[in-house]
Amino acid sequence: MDEQGARGNFIFTLIKFILFLIIFCFLAEVTKEFWREVRSAKDLKLTTLVLPVLCAFGFYTFLTDLNEIYKKIQNFFFRSSFFSLVFPSLLILAALGYFFLPKIMKASYDRDVFIFIGGFLFTVHLIFIARETKGHTFSAVIHYLFIFSILYILNLMLFGLYLKIAFKLEIGKVALDGMRNGAILIQNIFTQIRK
Repeated sequence: MDEQGARGNFIFTLIKFILFLIIFCFLAEVTKEFWREVRSAKDLKLTTLVLPVLCAFGFYTFLTDLNEIYKKIQNFFFRSSFFSLVFPSLLILAALGYFFLPKIMKASYDRDVFIFIGGFLFTVHLIFIARETKGHTFSAVIHYLFIFSILYILNLMLFGLYLKIAFKLEIGKVALDGMRNGAILIQNIFTQIRK
């Protein structure tokens, strides 16, 4: 019975690894399309977008680990661990604030601060996902890569919607082009393997 369970676990892990490789093609292409769209947006400075990512990593590395605090915040908004991984609550709250407050108060906001807050919260959420899903065995690492890839794509699209509040980004186009190019990449890889 143990041998059949181990064989079943190995096959399941192998299937997840193959699915991860397929999803990774989509991840790479969606990320490439996202960066292409961000670079083409007027008034969106790439340095302002990259700086909060570096600040978040620097904050985690040199100052303090925010993961436990962020986990409590996520658990406050979402009782399910699945929803807490999929939806970055603070990013959603910041998006709602930046969307509604200027309309209600008839005020404007600084786009650079908007980008910085969004980039920082996006990175903090990705770090949270990475730490919550990581594993130490081979099958746990494969599961981590599989889940993180899917959650990364979903959260990148949410971050794109966040940026769409202040900039005219075509997030639907990013998703469609990224998926189409990911399918083309997979097709090219299988063509190369067959040769």
